[in-house]
Amino acid sequence: MSLGRYERQLRLFGEEGQRRVRESYVGIVGAGGLGSHLIQQLAFLGVGKLAIIDFDELKETDLNRLIGSRQDDITTGAKKVDIAKRLVHSINPSIEVTTIPKDLIDEESFSAIKRASCVFGCVDNDGARLVLNELCAAFEIPYFDLASDIENKTGLVYGGRVFVNIDDSGCLYCCNLISPSQARADLMSPEARRDEETIYGIPKEHLDRTGPSVVSINGIIASLAVTEFMVMTVRLRSPKRLLQYHGHRGIVNLNVDEPYPGCYYCKYVRGRKEGAEVDRYWKAKK
Repeated sequence: MSLGRYERQLRLFGEEGQRRVRESYVGIVGAGGLGSHLIQQLAFLGVGKLAIIDFDELKETDLNRLIGSRQDDITTGAKKVDIAKRLVHSINPSIEVTTIPKDLIDEESFSAIKRASCVFGCVDNDGARLVLNELCAAFEIPYFDLASDIENKTGLVYGGRVFVNIDDSGCLYCCNLISPSQARADLMSPEARRDEETIYGIPKEHLDRTGPSVVSINGIIASLAVTEFMVMTVRLRSPKRLLQYHGHRGIVNLNVDEPYPGCYYCKYVRGRKEGAEVDRYWKAKK
């Protein structure tokens, strides 16, 4: 590894810190607006191995925020994972990139996540968050969950958050950052979802769930996440569990609310590895 390109960051955390970054194998679920910012920064930081999971192709509406995308990617039907790999190798060709153009709930995706030393979730639904929360807890993999949000229900509110789960002191579920009903709906089969919507109607919270998205807000959330990954990896300090960016107020808050005690995922799933039977998610789809 040539250290010349990293000379300025070596002044912060030294060669040993850079070695730890280089030896990291990072899994990223979601290579869209948030994920592309994250991938770019991890490449510049010098992470040695990346596994990038996303089934989606680039759409014209992605061009306002997907880092590394080009206009001609639309005509070629480029996959987001392939755009991400191109971006990484334009920064540093020596980085090992595994692309998985599949859904999260897939045997290949699960296998890549289990091998990772750290996982970032850049997803936009609570079903995927619940699965990642459980999978990473079972295999004791540090999990960084990223979310950006813009709402205009009772006044314009925009920002996002970074949640870090590295031990049994609180996860997305017991910190009330996952809606169980929404996660359940997200994880239903298309047939089961159609049946439920026929009987009960479409829940209001599931209507038009693709809201506004702006490149700069995504960039702030990604930068917060990469910074927490950096300080953890090079051992400058422990990462903060929950950072909340309130863009409309121009501030970042550290949330110190206590999680609910007796969490199933923190107390009973964590560390059980294959015994947690998390593979049931992808096996049920076969």
